[in-house]
Amino acid sequence: MSLPTAERVREAKISLRLTFFFMGMAVAATSARFAEIRGHVGINVALFGYGIMIGNIGSITGNLLGQRIARRLGTKRMAQIVMIGVGGSQIAYGFINAGWQVPLVAFCAGVSYALMNVACNSQGSMIQEHTGRSLMPSFHGTWSIGAFSASLAAGFIAKHFSVQTHLLVNASIAIFGVFAVSRALLPQTVDHHDQATNSEVKHDEPLPENIKKFILFVAFGSLLASIAEVSVGDWSSILIHDSFGLSASLATLGYTSFVLAQIIGRFSVGRLIDRLDIPTVIRFGGFLGGAGYFGGLIASNILKGSHPQGALIAMCAGYAVLGLGVSPMPPSYVSVAGSIPGVPTTRAIARMQIIGSTGFLIGRFCISSLAGIYGLSLALFFPATAAIGCGFLAYRLDVKRIGNPA
Repeated sequence: MSLPTAERVREAKISLRLTFFFMGMAVAATSARFAEIRGHVGINVALFGYGIMIGNIGSITGNLLGQRIARRLGTKRMAQIVMIGVGGSQIAYGFINAGWQVPLVAFCAGVSYALMNVACNSQGSMIQEHTGRSLMPSFHGTWSIGAFSASLAAGFIAKHFSVQTHLLVNASIAIFGVFAVSRALLPQTVDHHDQATNSEVKHDEPLPENIKKFILFVAFGSLLASIAEVSVGDWSSILIHDSFGLSASLATLGYTSFVLAQIIGRFSVGRLIDRLDIPTVIRFGGFLGGAGYFGGLIASNILKGSHPQGALIAMCAGYAVLGLGVSPMPPSYVSVAGSIPGVPTTRAIARMQIIGSTGFLIGRFCISSLAGIYGLSLALFFPATAAIGCGFLAYRLDVKRIGNPA
């Protein structure tokens, strides 16, 4: 079984960067217009949150199926096919007009996006292994560029185009973009090689207890990071539009600020990880991002009654600090899971994401419930606390603990 040449790996690296770009583009336009989507279905913040929460059940389902589909199709072909579901579910968000449709579309979006994550993160982990460099942050960084582009465009488009038209055009471009750029991803023979060289634990055998415990720990850190990160996409436009009383165009600025800072962080943190290590970088990012989120929420709560524009500026600053802090987390957790010796990359990543999605289902439920009881402005202190929790957990995030679990 021949290994890919250095030139072939370089082509795959470029191809994966562009695939991540279109993934981010596909979902960010929807997040930027969630406030309008919620208005179309006519349900309150808590019920909308519960509907979106069903997306995590979809994510669990997708991750359960991800390893099997990747083994059968290969991660390259899997990414190409699944992108149709990713884009289609985002288009569907634009056409929902009743509350019962929210969880249905969210479930489909969760399944497809989880499968896409398994495929692309596995490709990234294999490319990273062949190059010997920390590349996952920059792969996820191009996702952030795609998300930033779509979110920024949404701010200008919101005044002139309906949600339906906007999401249809945006997702269609993303689908065709992935088909065009993903041709150079690593072929299925490389997936087979990864499975063969990491086959100490067979696919049909249970994982050893020490590896299961370590993956559980990595997954818990990943879900805390996801609670903080996804809360921005889920709630930032609703917070600014509903709580601050600002326009739909201005409501997109919170997510845009977050993603812009995330881009800067993801394209600079790879070298920092190579020089230091993943636990150190995540620890600093968790404390920084959580503190920024807390600061933005406190300042905006004080200002929103008398100075809504000031509240917007404070919240955008808080989102920017959070974006910088969490920027290394998702790719770093994937890198850790993908580097566990003796376990195929797709198996470790899929298992981590299953556990993370299950836990995040609880997190989304908590945010929605707190929003219904105390209001969204106070409910968002929960994901801010989750970001700080990542910082504390990072003290124990080291693959060497597999051999000597604490």
